[in-house]
Amino acid sequence: MKRIFVSSVLVLVVGTVHAGNIIDGNPLYSPSQGRFYNVLTPLEVNSKFNRFVMADEFGYGITDKLVVKAQTSGSYDSSDNPRFGKWSWNYLQAGLDWTVFDDGERQSDIYGSVMQVYNTRQHLETIAYNWTLGAHVGRVTDDWTLAGVVEIDYLNDDVDYQNSDAWAMTVGIQGQYIVNDKWNWVGELMFDFDLYDKYYDGEQLRLKIGANYNIDVTKYVGFYVAKDVLHGFEHVPATIGVQFGIDF
Repeated sequence: MKRIFVSSVLVLVVGTVHAGNIIDGNPLYSPSQGRFYNVLTPLEVNSKFNRFVMADEFGYGITDKLVVKAQTSGSYDSSDNPRFGKWSWNYLQAGLDWTVFDDGERQSDIYGSVMQVYNTRQHLETIAYNWTLGAHVGRVTDDWTLAGVVEIDYLNDDVDYQNSDAWAMTVGIQGQYIVNDKWNWVGELMFDFDLYDKYYDGEQLRLKIGANYNIDVTKYVGFYVAKDVLHGFEHVPATIGVQFGIDF
């Protein structure tokens, strides 16, 4: 079974002038009350060029501290020579982010989501449900942002001939460094515990680095590279992607 654990990585409001409501790839960005955001990944490809992904994330600020969001993803995957086709709609996820503390520089928030995981290579089939509960604790300045992440996931299989469940856990750190009013660097290091690798991807240490260009205060385009550094390229290829974000 392919990877069906997808981390929720976008979180909530920060109080500084730079990061508060400017969409630029900051890991602690959130929209203001009454505003929407969209982060589109039109292309992510692995280093073997046998898996291509398109993903989208959409959210709305119910208040300045509460955000509702939805995510989805589709892929073209020829890595395992699927019998019934190579195209698939991967998942649909919905959740909430809530800032529980924000003093203008330090911030804490919690978030939760539920994901419906699909296999559509032959027909639309729900293969699992995944529930995520997580927390971020971070600090934002005019020059940099740093945030710690803890996530717990619970998965329940929805395949007729199986009746099982699984737990997973992720801990990590995310950051951003502001180069100037146009460019910034972003990165994250996430460790996935090998709690039950029949359904999750097993133990991984995922490194991701990227660069974002601010078109203006409501739009940015970004590029990133990601790799599980515990395994070689043959077992776990690197991924390269591009993103476009807008606040409106």
